[in-house]
Amino acid sequence: MINYSELMNFEKKEVQKFLKDFDINYEKDIEYTIVARDGDKIIGTGSAAGRVLKCFAIDGTYQGMGITNTIITMLLEYQYNRGNNHLFIFTKPGNIKIFSDFGFSLVEQTEDVALLDNRIEELYKILEEIKDDRESGAIVLNANPMTKGHLYLIEKARENSKLLHVFMVEEDGSKFPFEFRYKIVKEELSRFDDVVFHRGNDYIISKNTFPTYFYKDEKTILKAYSELDTKIFGRYFAKALNIKKRFVGTEIKDVVTKNYNETMKKILPQYGVELIEIPRIESDGEVISASRVRALIAEGKVEEAFKYLPEATIKALKSEEGKKIINERF
Repeated sequence: MINYSELMNFEKKEVQKFLKDFDINYEKDIEYTIVARDGDKIIGTGSAAGRVLKCFAIDGTYQGMGITNTIITMLLEYQYNRGNNHLFIFTKPGNIKIFSDFGFSLVEQTEDVALLDNRIEELYKILEEIKDDRESGAIVLNANPMTKGHLYLIEKARENSKLLHVFMVEEDGSKFPFEFRYKIVKEELSRFDDVVFHRGNDYIISKNTFPTYFYKDEKTILKAYSELDTKIFGRYFAKALNIKKRFVGTEIKDVVTKNYNETMKKILPQYGVELIEIPRIESDGEVISASRVRALIAEGKVEEAFKYLPEATIKALKSEEGKKIINERF
C-alpha cells in the first residue's frame, strides 16, 4: 500500500539520496515536501519553495499509478492553504502534459527546461498595461545598491536609444530590500523624460522562476536559466515594448553574469533585439560595482563607499531606514 506524508527532518537525507539518482538536488530553499512510500521504501517525492513547485521524482517501476498526480494535488492544497494562488512549475519539457492537466500553461521552454504558470493571464495583463509601440531600448537592474556604474550604463543607453525602458528586479533576496532599492533608482531616473521605469515582476529575473533544482552541473544550471529568461524577455517583453536594443555592462569576473550576457547575445537577435555591452567605468583603477560597495559597507567603511554612489543612494544610506538596514543586514 502506498502512503503519502509530509517530510520530517530526520527523513531529509533519505530524500536527498533518492533525488540524487534522478540527478536532482534537494535545494536549500525548499519549505515543504511530500514523500510517497511503499512500506519503508521512498518511491516518489515533490516539493514547494515560495510559489514554485519542484523536485518531482517517481521511481520508474511505479510509473502510471497516479503517484505524481497525488503529490501534485497535495502540494497545491498546501500552497492554497497558505494563500498562494499564483504558482509556477519548472519541469523537463517531456513532463509538460502532466502539469497542464492541472491547469498550468506553458510560458516558455528550452531544450532543458520548461516553465509553467497556473495564471498565465497575469503575464498578458502585465504586457497589455505596459504596451508601447515606440522603438526602444531596455535595461534590467538589480541595483543592490545603485552605483555610479548603474547610472553610467543608463546614460550610455540613453545616448543609443530614443526611449529607454528600465526594469527593476523585484526580489527581496538581496542585502537591500526591493522597496528601498526601487525608491533610490526612481529618484535618480525622475529627471529623465526619455526613461520609463518599471517595477519588476514574476517573469523577469525572478527567484520564483529559477530552475536550479534540476541540475547538479553548474554550467547546465546557468545555461537553463539564462536561455529561459532570455527567451521570455524576447518573446513577451521585447515584443510588447518594441525593444530593439538591450544594454548590459561588460562582465569578466562573475560567472553567472558573464554567461547570461553571452546567452543574450546569442538568443536575443532571434527576436530582433541587439545586445549592446557597455564597458564598465572605473574609479582608482577598480571597476565600480555594487559588490564592491557592499563589501566596504560590511567592513564598516560606509563613507568610503560613497565615492562610488550617486546622490540618491548616499541620501538613502544616511537615512534612518538605511542605517537600520546596514545595522541589521551587514
